[in-house]
Amino acid sequence: MHMINDKGEAVYFNPIRKNGKDQWLIQGIGSTIVLGRDRQRRKSRTFTQYSQAERYLAKHGFRAD
Repeated sequence: MHMINDKGEAVYFNPIRKNGKDQWLIQGIGSTIVLGRDRQRRKSRTFTQYSQAERYLAKHGFRAD
C-alpha cells in the first residue's frame, strides 16, 4: 500500500512472509528515510507485529493515498 505524510514523504507498507512468519515491511520511496531502532536512518524496516507497524506509521503521520 502506498502511504504519504504531510511533509510529502512516501512509503510502501506491505505484508511479507519471512522465515515462515508473517511480517510487515515499511519501505521508503525515493529519498524518504525510515527510522530504525535507535534512530538509524534506513531505506526499510521490518516489523513482526502489525500493531507496531501501525503505530510507527501513525507517529510519523503517514496515511493511505
